[in-house]
Amino acid sequence: MPDRSRFELPLSAVRPSQLYLDGRKLALATRWFDFDDPNYDPLPVREIEGRWTLTDGHTRAFVAHLAGADSLRVVEDADDLPMDVYRQCVEWCEAEEVTEIADLAGRVVSAEAFEERWVARCRAAADE
Repeated sequence: MPDRSRFELPLSAVRPSQLYLDGRKLALATRWFDFDDPNYDPLPVREIEGRWTLTDGHTRAFVAHLAGADSLRVVEDADDLPMDVYRQCVEWCEAEEVTEIADLAGRVVSAEAFEERWVARCRAAADE
């Protein structure tokens, strides 16, 4: 199986595909993330409508943003994903003007609220 391509993108060029961050996951990520020397596995992205879009790793991307990163290490996501659901998620993000990782500031919610506001919404979209 060939390696997925790994590369760097400007932080501002990476679009989120979710509207909220789970506060519990964010708290845990800030414990292990080295703000002085960020080192993390490349984050999965997929090109959707001509823009690189995160398919996972939103919390790590946001922590990198908090650390002042100008770019993100990414890897092209080759997994079999429900792209119609991701496109719907991107539409929701655009409707609420969440088009860059920095736009997730002020959208950190409790784990319970994350499940209610985001996970349940995505599951409903997948079931349609």
